[in-house]
Amino acid sequence: MEYQKLIDYRNGIPGFTKEMGMVVTAVAEGYAQVEMELDARSHNPIGSTHGGVIFAIADTAGGVAATSRGSCVTTVEGSINYLNAAMQGTKKLIAATRELKAGKNILVYDVTVSDETGRVIAEARMSYFSLHKPLEL
Repeated sequence: MEYQKLIDYRNGIPGFTKEMGMVVTAVAEGYAQVEMELDARSHNPIGSTHGGVIFAIADTAGGVAATSRGSCVTTVEGSINYLNAAMQGTKKLIAATRELKAGKNILVYDVTVSDETGRVIAEARMSYFSLHKPLEL
């Protein structure tokens, strides 16, 4: 697979991830990195980054990593542990994956979400089902 084509494809798709400002910055076999600049829209009422924002970037990174295997996927399960608050003043989230399993049907990834200083904000485990439909890049 040509990973730059996957990066360009994912960054060009209109929809939720683009509206949220997520950008795929790296892809390799079983690996992806996604970054997102934060602003006031990212915050919850207490001034920290909303947990849904953090989960969304983790799911996006895991999904991109899973598609690096060549097929379209859909999320089947995700869990997350929020370890540190990303309070106002946090500029960016960076989600990076570690592949645990690339099976015929199920793909599983650990995703670390950090801020721009490298401080870990959350750890997620995401599972995807292969639709066995080749990506058309």
